[in-house]
Amino acid sequence: MSNENEILIVLGSKRYASNSDKDVWIQAPLIGDRRTMVEGDRSVTLNLAEQFDTERQESDVFRLSGKITNIFNNVVSGKTTYTPYRNNLYYTNAIANATANTPPNPSVAWEGYPQFDEFTIARDTTVPGHRIFIPKSSTTYNWSTYVSYAYSSDTQQQMAYTSEDFNVTNNFIASDGIPFVISTDTFNGKNLVYFNCGTKHNLTAGQWVELNIPSNPTGLGGKSVFQVYDVGNGNYGSEINVFSIFNLKFPTTQTTTGTFGTFKRISNIQNSGETKSIYYVRLHKVLTNPEDCNIVQAGFENNPFYKKSKLEYSALTPNQVQRVSTKEGSRSFTFTFNKDISINGLKDNNGKPITELFVTTIERGYMGWFNPPAITQTGSQVGLDVGWGFNFLKNSVDTWWDHTSLSNKDNIPLNSYEQPAGSGQYFYYNDFLKVGDVIKGDFCEYNYMEQEEYLISPMYHKYSFNQSYFYDNSALNFPSGYVYEPHSSVPIRVFSDYVEYGSKENVDNIPVYAWYSQYEDTFVWRDLYTYGFIDGDGLGVDYPFINGAHYPFKSLLFLQKPIQRTNKVNTTLINQPANDDCE
Repeated sequence: MSNENEILIVLGSKRYASNSDKDVWIQAPLIGDRRTMVEGDRSVTLNLAEQFDTERQESDVFRLSGKITNIFNNVVSGKTTYTPYRNNLYYTNAIANATANTPPNPSVAWEGYPQFDEFTIARDTTVPGHRIFIPKSSTTYNWSTYVSYAYSSDTQQQMAYTSEDFNVTNNFIASDGIPFVISTDTFNGKNLVYFNCGTKHNLTAGQWVELNIPSNPTGLGGKSVFQVYDVGNGNYGSEINVFSIFNLKFPTTQTTTGTFGTFKRISNIQNSGETKSIYYVRLHKVLTNPEDCNIVQAGFENNPFYKKSKLEYSALTPNQVQRVSTKEGSRSFTFTFNKDISINGLKDNNGKPITELFVTTIERGYMGWFNPPAITQTGSQVGLDVGWGFNFLKNSVDTWWDHTSLSNKDNIPLNSYEQPAGSGQYFYYNDFLKVGDVIKGDFCEYNYMEQEEYLISPMYHKYSFNQSYFYDNSALNFPSGYVYEPHSSVPIRVFSDYVEYGSKENVDNIPVYAWYSQYEDTFVWRDLYTYGFIDGDGLGVDYPFINGAHYPFKSLLFLQKPIQRTNKVNTTLINQPANDDCE
């Protein structure tokens, strides 16, 4: 069809001379620029499942909740002359103390344990005569709870590993790697050098290690890089923290038992520069304030751990008042954060999208039993000490926990009050943290080519008794108190269990957090699983999603433990299974 806009009417005489003019008429076309809309174009049926999933994947808001089971074994007793404290003990030598206290003598020290109320998540009472108790603040006297995330790393953290088996102490910094102590032996006719590590080595046979031995700066036999022959030394469980290399007739002075150092793992010797792991202490940034966490006792929650209480007769108390005291117990609490956490724009300590938040619990000790002041390297006062899993020994207390040390401190501020006013008696407690504060975390390993972070050793806090008002019965020169893990991980997203490789020329949508390998001339990354997807190995998260937010739930087993213990005990004994009548 011709276009009516291009029609041109010309008179006949204008076309050629002998032609005559005549009337011409044209049929006007009935053409418009509007049409009736079809019903299906303006009424579209939505797929609710697809819309829900779209909103779920686009949401970056989380609201955390969960349950805390507080388990505590009260094993450190002591004595005190401070009247409110001695009136509130779980007594261990009441008859002798009462005899010495006749007639009433305020200078007589009474012996016993601080009651369970000083250690639980939410206390029920105050210490009579010491401080006013406000019931609505019951969950903030002993502890404070926050949400944090690992935002950066500290490679210069001072550390120390003491080996009781070899009686040596290895001082190092986090970036040096994993500490070890050398021993030698023969296995299956092979001469081997064993490296007894302070924590798990994360090695497999056939991988490589770069050694750093202070007493042998050039390494063993002039070499510092060796292939791992095997893991373990034949003892049960030793494959976690012992590995070996062939003894290539190294000088005996270089492999003397007790020689110590550190190592870094290398996964591919052909690309040792990029496959050598880095080591550091995670730094956590606080995302909430204390009032953002609501904690209540789980009213119908029972657990198998018993409560130990007794009746203190009036004749056997310093103030002649009969009461019931509780030494230890086990209670469960539920917690909910009333603040939505948006992870938009947040990066982890390795520059990747964050995949976990942390429920961070800090000891406060507001009633004053704990937290004698110590000085940090910057000159500020703190009450808590920090350490890692390799700072626990089997038969003694690691000197790392010495409260006067400058290397085992964090950035948690210490506060105090005078009680009573004008008495010159000061009691200390750890102050609240606020949004943006930074505290230390776990000792970790990261491998760029594997694109994975490994937790090598968890971090612990230690709180000690204030010996000015409660002198505990721990051995002299050994630090007293209890330890706990402050950070509990809550996964919010999961990286895939496989590594992706690709170049910009051949692969679309390479994530911005991908790492570029110059040796391989390619980008390396792991994909993020979508919310709700669980792979065949169980990796993934599937939290409830409602009102534009994800609702992770975390069950925490919160343990407070005495100092003297170890995570690593090797044995050559294997217990035989018990026989019953059916065998």
